Amino acid sequence: MFYRSNSKRSRRGNITMVSALALVPLSYAVLCGVEIAGISKGRANLQAAADAGALAGAGELSVSTRGDDGIRSTAIALANSALSGLTDTTTPSFTVDINRNAGTVTVTARAQFQSMFSGLVTNKTPLEVTSTAETLSKTPLCVLQIDQTATIGANVMDRSIIRAPGCLVQSNSGISVINSARIEAGVVQAVKSATGMISPAASVGALPIEDPFKDLNLAPPSGCSTTAESIQYSGSETVSLPPGVHCEQISINGNATMILEPGEHYFKGEMEFNGNATLKGDDVVLIFDTNRAFSFGQNSTVNLTARKTGPLAGFLIATGRTNTKRFTISSNRVRELLGTIYMPGSDLYISAAGNVAQDSAWSVIVAKSLTLDKNPVLVINKNYVGSGVPVPEGVGPSSGSPRLAR
Repeated sequence: MFYRSNSKRSRRGNITMVSALALVPLSYAVLCGVEIAGISKGRANLQAAADAGALAGAGELSVSTRGDDGIRSTAIALANSALSGLTDTTTPSFTVDINRNAGTVTVTARAQFQSMFSGLVTNKTPLEVTSTAETLSKTPLCVLQIDQTATIGANVMDRSIIRAPGCLVQSNSGISVINSARIEAGVVQAVKSATGMISPAASVGALPIEDPFKDLNLAPPSGCSTTAESIQYSGSETVSLPPGVHCEQISINGNATMILEPGEHYFKGEMEFNGNATLKGDDVVLIFDTNRAFSFGQNSTVNLTARKTGPLAGFLIATGRTNTKRFTISSNRVRELLGTIYMPGSDLYISAAGNVAQDSAWSVIVAKSLTLDKNPVLVINKNYVGSGVPVPEGVGPSSGSPRLAR
């Protein structure tokens, strides 16, 4: 009986010792979990502060009289004021990098997480986060090649010129300028690459700009405005086309003139102008159905100004993302294209022997790809004030808030 009693006490002692030993790794695991959660919280709060600083700096970047020192001071002050929940870290430090060509402000925040357990789990863990914000309000966005999947999205060849003084020309893929061609703009940016004669030198590695009009409603009203299968004029006639849905093929040749009356024009057929034909329209927007496009050829004259009011105000030519047809300008008499040209699934191909759009107060091009061949000079003006045509939000002299880029 005495032996059995000692045996029971021995087993109880062993169990107590084993349980006590098991508590050591269990407690350590709990402490590690607490530390990891603290580090994660500290990093998240540090990121929020860096985001606030970057956005504030990008907002200051759009003020032309604001110097780099002032931008840095504002970014750091706003980052510090946004700090919260960092009781377990050292006082953060902030550095600010400004890229005026790209229109970006990057804030890097650094701190050290300090263990609440006196080094039992960790001692000091370095924390570092970065945030980049961008603004496009200083340099108006005038040309946006939108496709990000292509290697080269903007091709300028032979003796072609893109002349866009004071404007931002952006390629979401690459820019290729070959032979005697060149690009002259306020700022030129490319996500992937940029080669050739570009002034000023292009900024490569730029942040992509998303489609500013991806939610634009281009659905036509139901039904056709006319029952004709085609409209063809080849003499010296003048025809006026009222707004509506046009299902016919349109072919204007010779010395004929077509005048688009003010409003929304939806085209479900091809549009071709050749010879000395003329297309005119004030306060209009031309909307092309899937697999439908225009061709301005030979010596055709084009003078168009965009819609001034309504949901499509500021748009001149538009088509949906599923339209992959090429839109062609090969006449050197396409003098006025005042407004926004939006073709996110199409290539705008220009091969005119001379200036294009030079009489436009302002123009904006948003296209899947842009090709200039032979010797055209694409002129992109930015005389927004007094044009009578509003600029759609997202392009031109955007006054919107800066956005976080990364």
